[in-house]
Amino acid sequence: MEWVAAFKEFVRRQAEKNVLIRDLLIRRRERIFRSGQGAVVTTEPFGILNVELTNKCPMRCVMCARTKNMTRAQGFMGFSVFQSIVDQYVAVNPVAARTKDFWLHHFGESLMHPEFGKCIRYAVSRDVKAALSINPIMLSPAVSKDLLTSGIRTLYVSLDGHDDESFAKIRGVDNAFEKSKENLFAFLKLKEDLRAPVRVSLSMIDFKENRASIDKMGRFWRSVRGVDEFRCKVFTTWNGDAPDVISFSDVKGDQGQLSKLYRVVGCLNPWQQMSVAWDGDVIPCCYDYDKKYVLGNVNEHSLAEIWNGERMQQLRREFLSNKVGNRLCRDCDGLYPPLFHKDMM
Repeated sequence: MEWVAAFKEFVRRQAEKNVLIRDLLIRRRERIFRSGQGAVVTTEPFGILNVELTNKCPMRCVMCARTKNMTRAQGFMGFSVFQSIVDQYVAVNPVAARTKDFWLHHFGESLMHPEFGKCIRYAVSRDVKAALSINPIMLSPAVSKDLLTSGIRTLYVSLDGHDDESFAKIRGVDNAFEKSKENLFAFLKLKEDLRAPVRVSLSMIDFKENRASIDKMGRFWRSVRGVDEFRCKVFTTWNGDAPDVISFSDVKGDQGQLSKLYRVVGCLNPWQQMSVAWDGDVIPCCYDYDKKYVLGNVNEHSLAEIWNGERMQQLRREFLSNKVGNRLCRDCDGLYPPLFHKDMM
């Protein structure tokens, strides 16, 4: 029967494809070991991806795991703690500090911090490449001037929607789009007046609730004087355990499930960088909105000690064993590499 023969041929080709996928994943894993990243203790200096000045935020964004899932205490990072983080980073990894974006936010609106300008100025004074993502609803005249005179060079401005109604549906705040837009235009005018060297990227999240707005606003924002770049940011499900956020995803998980079938962990975060929450707790990943995997605290140990401490070693062992069970990483789509990614070849 022709359909039987056709089915057998399909199965044969699928099996060959699966073997190819497996071999590519194994080849990528072998390169990790050859590069010296197959160890639980590394001599490579730590990187810092972001420092959370605060986890307070006026927004109730539907695509943010913070909104309905964050249970940890809220507060502000002390300036002395921030200073210590910057000083340790510069001492241990000056090249990365100078050349890689050092994001001064995590799961909060950093402009709510009463000393955000002081923090930025200190980082800049130590030759750290400070960067920040903000909501323009916060850009009062005083805040705008403080920000533009701080020396910051990279600024992401998040402004989803195209009117008050669409903004409220996404960001959870009523009557805020037009005010945000007004604030941003005033900020851009002040940027020009002060000749501030900050690069401004206007970003919108690319997911189904926002696509009509992206279509309406993309060309507009690209034409606005003072906006250096318009970005459609990739939608993320963070560490994969927030059902309300996952419900907005277009990806059904087939790619991730197929990768999991071969159990070759591809995430290299534990060998590259850490993040620091407002209270000094150090976490391995920017997706850790609720501090599900704490490596240590900067008030008790140095960042270098935490970098190769027992908790980090334990996490690296999990990754290398391909048996990841900790509650931060086990459901994360980023744990396994995308199939047929160029880095796997």
